[in-house]
Amino acid sequence: MITSETTTTIVDSTKEVSQDTVGGIVKSTVETVQHSINMIGELQHKGLNLLMDYVPKIIIAALLLWIGLKLTNFICKRIKAIMTKRNVDVSLIPFIVQVISIALKILIIITVISIVGIQMTSFIALLGAMGLAIGMAFSGTLSNVAGGVVILVLKTFRVGDYIAAQGYEGTVKSIQIFTTTLTTVDNKIISIPNGALSTGTIINYSVMDTRRQDINIKLAHGSNTNQIAKDILDIVKQDSRILRDNEPVVLTNITESSITLDVRLWTKAEDYWDVNADMNEKIYNYLYDNKIDVPIPKL
Repeated sequence: MITSETTTTIVDSTKEVSQDTVGGIVKSTVETVQHSINMIGELQHKGLNLLMDYVPKIIIAALLLWIGLKLTNFICKRIKAIMTKRNVDVSLIPFIVQVISIALKILIIITVISIVGIQMTSFIALLGAMGLAIGMAFSGTLSNVAGGVVILVLKTFRVGDYIAAQGYEGTVKSIQIFTTTLTTVDNKIISIPNGALSTGTIINYSVMDTRRQDINIKLAHGSNTNQIAKDILDIVKQDSRILRDNEPVVLTNITESSITLDVRLWTKAEDYWDVNADMNEKIYNYLYDNKIDVPIPKL
């Protein structure tokens, strides 16, 4: 039988166990909180030390980056001014300035990274791997750089030349690292990749001082070609811009549907378009005034 003494003993034992459990939980909680406080203190101490170590470096690196970029722009402007003053080929100036600018900026970035404290050995290895990947991805872009070098070395054309290439015509405005810019006669800007330009066909109309013009005139069968050719030559010779070193000629070509008079004359390269427009207008007026028949397509 459970007596009153036994019950009292069980209650006392239960109280002791409960007190021990609560005490253990409280002690464990206090230790955990204390440990957390200690960890936070250590993190704050390490963070403060890290901040004290890197903030001055970051400030110096940012200041150096700003000064370096400003100095790069100044150096590039001075180099451009010096080359212009010394009459360096205008095709080379923008290309050389861009190459120097890119090289200086890469040097500044590497210097800034080393000041911050990043290990350059691993960075250079990473940069090499990235360079290989970028080179494979942008092989076309790199070919444009090589094409720009080829154009400048071979001097197929220069700034100011009038060229035809890749289906476009225009005056060369600039030769840059990746592209060559043309200005068309109707004042449009066309950028052609240097890679395609250096490997494609280029017609340079500005290399030679003189150009030949061919004006084709179709006449109906039965026309008096001798008299018409003589009259056209008289019209051509009245223009002082027509060169006399190579006398203008008129050649006759007979086809099934018409007779073609091929007028060949020589002018200076800079007079080509003006003379072409004037000659076409004068010859047309001559044909109209004299009621000379032209062939009409018939079914």
